[in-house]
Amino acid sequence: MNLLASSLWGGLYLVILFALCFALVTGARCLRLRAARGKKAEPPEQKPSETAAEKADEKQGGKKEQRVYYIVEKKRVRKDPSKYSEPKKIRFE
Repeated sequence: MNLLASSLWGGLYLVILFALCFALVTGARCLRLRAARGKKAEPPEQKPSETAAEKADEKQGGKKEQRVYYIVEKKRVRKDPSKYSEPKKIRFE
C-alpha cells in the first residue's frame, strides 16, 4: 500500500509540474504577442513639413538632389595553397 501511495504522489507531482510549466510558457507567449501588438498600434511619427525655402525652390523648377547609395561588398580572400601547413602523419600500430 505504501508503494502505491508513493507512486500516486509522484504522479501528482508530475501533473502539477507540467501544468505550472505549461501556464508559464503560455503566459510568456501571450505577453510577447501583446507587446508586439502595442508597438504596431502606435501612430507613425509625423515628418516635419518642408521649409519655405525648399517650397520656393521647387516652384522655381529647381530639383532636389537625390541621394546616391552604393552597395559595397567585402572582398573575400582565398587562402593561398602554398601557405598550408604540412600534413600530419597518423600511424596505426
